[in-house]
Amino acid sequence: MTDHQDINRYFSATTYRVLSGLFGVLLMVVGIYAIFFGVVDLFARASIGLAFAVLGAETLWSSVQAKQSWLAKLGPCI
Repeated sequence: MTDHQDINRYFSATTYRVLSGLFGVLLMVVGIYAIFFGVVDLFARASIGLAFAVLGAETLWSSVQAKQSWLAKLGPCI
């Protein structure tokens, strides 16, 4: 509950934002590569590639906005 009031959140630090943005770009590239050059059937490569690309784009956008990304929220669940 105090997360909204904490000014020094870890995901607003510059190093975290840069690394998170680079990881988002990597996920987008992997997702797009999987869509076009995957070796499995079309439905599988399109769905998995799209999931990677969307997670990468959201991670990149979250790093630009200094917000916590979906991957950071899913991390403790895995």
